[in-house]
Amino acid sequence: MRDWIMLGAAFTGTPIALILQDDSGVWHRDGSGLTEEQMAALEWALAQGSTEASRARLLKEQELLILEALPMMDLYQRNIGTLCALSTTPVTLTAQQKEGLRVAADQIEAFLTTDLYRMETRATPRAPSATSFVPGLVHELGSFIFGISANLDAFEARFADLEDVRKYGANIRRSLDRMNAFNEELRDYGDPGRFSWSIRELGPLLREAIDCHRAEAEKARVGLQLKVDAPLPAINMDEHCLQSSFTRLVDLALHQEEAGGQVVLHVGNGLHGERAVVCGHVDCSSLRFKNVDPARLFEPFYFRTSGLGRLTLPGARRVFESHGGTLTAGPGPSSGTMRISFMLPSAQASSAQPAAQA
Repeated sequence: MRDWIMLGAAFTGTPIALILQDDSGVWHRDGSGLTEEQMAALEWALAQGSTEASRARLLKEQELLILEALPMMDLYQRNIGTLCALSTTPVTLTAQQKEGLRVAADQIEAFLTTDLYRMETRATPRAPSATSFVPGLVHELGSFIFGISANLDAFEARFADLEDVRKYGANIRRSLDRMNAFNEELRDYGDPGRFSWSIRELGPLLREAIDCHRAEAEKARVGLQLKVDAPLPAINMDEHCLQSSFTRLVDLALHQEEAGGQVVLHVGNGLHGERAVVCGHVDCSSLRFKNVDPARLFEPFYFRTSGLGRLTLPGARRVFESHGGTLTAGPGPSSGTMRISFMLPSAQASSAQPAAQA
């Protein structure tokens, strides 16, 4: 990265600064032609969103002008840092100088994202996590399921008039459907590919996650509610992955309830530091979580749930963390119950700030 900073300085003929950050704050800074005091003042100005007021204070205290501030993003479109060209006098960079600075920023961004992509993004390890193992296992299971299903189709067509064939065939079909659903969970749990990002409202997605389980909840005589405290900001999301995660979370909670129970998805706005976020939780009244350790709830196969869902929570946590958010578990409002909480940063927080810096 140091080489690209020096090349950026050579391209522009100005002092250059690189500020790198994550959710915990700034973790690296480097520059060319700047003092430590100037770097610290620039870091403060960028943390304020590079507003007119922060730029004016930087000019007054350090006699520095921000000529260009190029944000850098990771694979999930989260801001990971800024490359700045600065000056002590008002100057305008030429198109060639700006392009040279952009090349340097792109190379630093590529170096960082490639390195981070090879690392485990979750705070706790999981095994195995090799990029070839889980997709390979999913492929082999899928081939097995397809082969058995095809043979069952042929068998049922050949002996459709026999009552026992229909009865036992239906049992086999249900087992295949369960295995196929588990294989889909396993696919989502494995190392994800690149997401398809778009900025969308979260409300319709949450309502769909609830609505697709209403008939099942009514049949089981379980209350199912969505509570939204205020209008929710848009989220920079992979709609399919996030929709699937919310749907499975509701499904998991619903399957733990007995008749007369209640499942509530409660969502509202909040702040994470200075960042606007959507925060919420799933509450269920079931006592099946009574002896469950919240710290281990996200381990694959730890929670002995009926039916599917053994990979729902670890898979969903991966998706939430890939969106810059969190998924955690803790005691519920009543003794012996569990609350699954989540947080997602708003699109305004993650995308507007880099734009302001530029």
